[in-house]
Amino acid sequence: MIELVMVLTVFTYGSNFILYMTLRTKEKIQGIEKLSIFFGVNMTVLLLDGIFLFIGKVLSDSGITVLE
Repeated sequence: MIELVMVLTVFTYGSNFILYMTLRTKEKIQGIEKLSIFFGVNMTVLLLDGIFLFIGKVLSDSGITVLE
């Protein structure tokens, strides 16, 4: 379970970094639009993280080892 949390942390921060680098090069998108894109992407990534953690917890409780 610890490995899954570490992978999801890297996934979250990596997606934020890629989004930041992508939006930094865009000249047309300003202020509130950038914040709304950041907020939307972060909420989607956190939803996926929660789903992956839930699935990982269910699998670990049932005795199935996935990350070994």
